[in-house]
Amino acid sequence: MASNTYTDKQKVIHFIQQVPYSEEEKSAWIKTLEEGEVFEDLLNELHTALMVIPAENFSSDWMRAKYSTDLAGIIRQWRLKNARRQFKHGR
Repeated sequence: MASNTYTDKQKVIHFIQQVPYSEEEKSAWIKTLEEGEVFEDLLNELHTALMVIPAENFSSDWMRAKYSTDLAGIIRQWRLKNARRQFKHGR
């Protein structure tokens, strides 16, 4: 399971480094991820901050949509992994 947690962290860290967030936000989020696990509040905070970034900060008009789609995929995958861990067979 440790390898799955590591890959989840790496995906989120890689995403944070790609998006034009402020350096303070990036460093705070990366520090939080290095100290603990990925959790839903952090992912929601990333999404909220992404929607607040002005369009001028992106290299093209479509980059906000791309980053939003990428983050939605990361969130969806993280939720499915958590649901799978909590699922118990009723046999």
